Amino acid sequence: MTPPTRVTPPARPFRVAVTADLHYGPRHPDGAAATLGLASELSHDPPDLLILAGDIGAGDEFDRCLDLFADLPCLKALVPGNHDVWVRDNDPRGDSLTVYRDHLPRVSAARHFHYLDHGPLILPDVGLAVVGSMNWYDYSWGIDRLRAMAADWRERLRTKRFTRGRHNDANFVRWGYDDPGFTHQTVAALGEHLRRALEWVPAAILVTHHPPFRGLNYPKVEPMDLDALLWEAFSGNAALEELLASYADRVPLAFCGHTHFARESRLGPTRGFNVGGDYHAKRLLRFDWPDGAVRALEFGGSGERVA
Repeated sequence: MTPPTRVTPPARPFRVAVTADLHYGPRHPDGAAATLGLASELSHDPPDLLILAGDIGAGDEFDRCLDLFADLPCLKALVPGNHDVWVRDNDPRGDSLTVYRDHLPRVSAARHFHYLDHGPLILPDVGLAVVGSMNWYDYSWGIDRLRAMAADWRERLRTKRFTRGRHNDANFVRWGYDDPGFTHQTVAALGEHLRRALEWVPAAILVTHHPPFRGLNYPKVEPMDLDALLWEAFSGNAALEELLASYADRVPLAFCGHTHFARESRLGPTRGFNVGGDYHAKRLLRFDWPDGAVRALEFGGSGERVA
């Protein structure tokens, strides 16, 4: 268990900033410019804590993206996203599991980011913990309707094949797990982190990459076609939703990314926010703990704030 991080109680509220889906790198030049604008905003008005909710940058761009925040005088924490564990043939970092368990934690620690998948960030002087996970999917959000709609549903889930195209996780996530098996491990670890963190402090903020409950997933248009149901199956899991519900009175806020749709929803007393950053534009959520409203800033391809 990572020992609690002591912080000096600020004379003002504890200020938190959350972003996600920076997808830093040359493949998305407008997005890179927007990320630079977001980093500049933070340097001019630093929070007390910065949180990155996954899909930071594939390959070496993960490192370079974290370097943008090197001079921020604040605590920093992150969870990786599915793009961050993509690997190619003969990847020098190893397979996706090695990248997730070893490489990304080392890179994060070297740049003073707390890697939440390995343990919570506990801030006893603020009365708060930040608990996080990349989170994964086990098809439970869509499997019942898929069975009724598609005779080949098992093969589609196994190969991640849509009627139009294929989920890139099938091409670039390589580890010795199937999706339900990896999901089981990540949810179990997150549950243990929550339990232990809440022995130290009265409340926790949850941060995941894949949405922690369905109200933060892709917007739905009924009736859902086969591809929409497959995206639902590949987006989250019922086990984490149930875990969060069991702790909801002590987890007032939950944040995620992944879908590129900004959303707000509730699971019981927990207020949830999907950051909603996209490839070409980025969003930054700010709030004051414990009582401040969550407010959003947006950055366009020029790097300028647009809202």
